[in-house]
Amino acid sequence: MSFSQMKKTFFAFFTAAAFLAQAQQTVNLSMGASYANDIYYSFAGGEIKTEPALNWDLGFTIRPQDASILINEAKGVRVFVVSDNISDWNSIDTSGMQQRELHNSTESWSLGALANMGTSHPDYGWGEYNQFTHNVNAKRIFVLQLSDGSFKKLIIDTMTAMGQQVTFRLADLDGNNEIAKTAIKTNYAGKNFFYYNIADDQFLDREPMSAEWDMVFRRYSLPIQAGPVVLNYIVMGAQTNIGIRSARVLGAIPNAADSVNYTLDNTDMSRIGSDWKSFNNATFQWALTDSLSYFVTSQGGRIYQLIFTAFGGGSTGDISFSQNRGTSIGIQESTLSEFKIFPNPTKDLLNIQSESSSFHIALLDNSGRTLLEKQIDNQTETQLNLAFLPSGSYFVRIQSENKLSTLRVILSH
Repeated sequence: MSFSQMKKTFFAFFTAAAFLAQAQQTVNLSMGASYANDIYYSFAGGEIKTEPALNWDLGFTIRPQDASILINEAKGVRVFVVSDNISDWNSIDTSGMQQRELHNSTESWSLGALANMGTSHPDYGWGEYNQFTHNVNAKRIFVLQLSDGSFKKLIIDTMTAMGQQVTFRLADLDGNNEIAKTAIKTNYAGKNFFYYNIADDQFLDREPMSAEWDMVFRRYSLPIQAGPVVLNYIVMGAQTNIGIRSARVLGAIPNAADSVNYTLDNTDMSRIGSDWKSFNNATFQWALTDSLSYFVTSQGGRIYQLIFTAFGGGSTGDISFSQNRGTSIGIQESTLSEFKIFPNPTKDLLNIQSESSSFHIALLDNSGRTLLEKQIDNQTETQLNLAFLPSGSYFVRIQSENKLSTLRVILSH
């Protein structure tokens, strides 16, 4: 090897080492004793928002064409189906309801407990889709057991077309103290869920904008096989935002693992989950799972490697991990300037410019569903009208003959 080649090799090694040192970041978070707070986290922005974990009972989806309703299982809220006939509202029979308990899904935010027994369209668990009005209307009656041990019966009366409004009723089991509530989803535009506290009779805006966070550290219910039966236990873990993809890498030396060897196609919200640590009953200490790391996509399109380094358990709620920044997904860094979108955020019209005179555009929602497509030929710019969509964050995927970019756009009417 010539001296010139040696200098180039050394320079390349030094540059790569410097980049890795710059890209690697140590993160320390604290949920507080007994995991008192939920922490919304962004790989690019750090700790985005902290919210009291127990300040809500029900969570309602913001997303159109989604009927998810969560319960706060970490708080001790439970839900049971008591009737498949809404005419039973005034005379419910609670016998046998323990056999019809529902839980939030650990795989998808779209399957909150009240929607988790839905078979498929048009059955959304708590309600059924009406093909003429496009509303989802009440189908079943539920009983909620609250954290103080009291019971309330619950019916979700309707979720209007495109999910902009939801109405529901709560009452004591004997029918006393009935209240009817209406919530306007557009008041929480850009979020995934809005929330309701039953004791305080208060709606809560507790999430950051969906486009701002990648994962949330929280307590949730996890089904665990215990002999012949499945039991649900409350665990603490990390759950990823809608559309965030990840891969679990076990058995490889974390610092030697490379994201190119793993397919990041898993959008399971609990893929990171809770099993990166375990409690040692002999030492009464928490231990981290050996040789485990995760590759995770981010809202900005980059891949990050996540390696947990310390966990304090419920006494402190402290969590430490390192994150190593990788390259952008599906986008060559040198070609990011080929496509431009503006204004961003936009109220309705989005301009798209390309260096190529032939390109294809696809508009995607946060779950990866294609909302519209457009082929452009013999011109270098075009315009999309997004006025038909609710406010929120979307992805514009633009592809020319040999270039591909995925850009995030914020729609705010």
